[in-house]
Amino acid sequence: MTSSTIWRDAAAAELVKVRTLRSTWAFLAGGVIVTAMGALILYFLVQSYDAATPADRANYETADPTVVTMPFVMFFVGAIGAMLITSEYTTRSIGPALLAVPQRRILLAAKAGVAGIIGLGCGAVFALLAFADARLLLGDRPAPLNPWPQWTDAVPTVLCATVLVFVTCLVAVGLGAALRSTAAALTTIGGLVLVTPMIAHFLPTVWHLRLASVLLPNLTPQLAGSDHPYLLSQGGAAAVAAAYVIVALGAGALALSRRDAS
Repeated sequence: MTSSTIWRDAAAAELVKVRTLRSTWAFLAGGVIVTAMGALILYFLVQSYDAATPADRANYETADPTVVTMPFVMFFVGAIGAMLITSEYTTRSIGPALLAVPQRRILLAAKAGVAGIIGLGCGAVFALLAFADARLLLGDRPAPLNPWPQWTDAVPTVLCATVLVFVTCLVAVGLGAALRSTAAALTTIGGLVLVTPMIAHFLPTVWHLRLASVLLPNLTPQLAGSDHPYLLSQGGAAAVAAAYVIVALGAGALALSRRDAS
């Protein structure tokens, strides 16, 4: 069998497995919940805006729902990617998996391919839901509250938010292969997309911008080329996103190929 045939068969098996994992549906439910909570927060913000004076309205920040919801979506969808491999270490089924696909890098590539499909699909759905919530709740309210006066203005943000969920899913697979522990992998993903961005806000402005500019959730506006305070160009943001994937999957491939399955 050729490598492409082995990869295709392994990827098909991974697709079957990810549908049978209860954690997959639990994490997807988490994404739905945070998207609904984001819509609720936006609703109350709009109510507050409508009750404010014209002078106060000018001081409102942009109500981009992807800023609130997508980091949590990145965590929940990325967790599905991590579970593709950490669940096998937890259940001791990694041995049979390696017997079926002895070429360890092909096995990791199959898991990464399935994680990429999940990341793109779920990222697109949740980003579109966040955009739909904004269009429905913001209506024709002007800037600065409304980040997208025309619906076409949202296209770059929606696309780039989708790409970053895809990137996070691939990073999660690499972390899962390197760490072998569900708890460690999920803690690391949570630290990357949820905890570190919050910590960055407490740093002095110069250091805040330097750190925040290279964090996964903050790559979305930089990649989209929208208004933002960060330091990277669109090309720089793309390079940082690619570096995350290369480093994580490289570390995962190295760990999987050099360590035994136990």
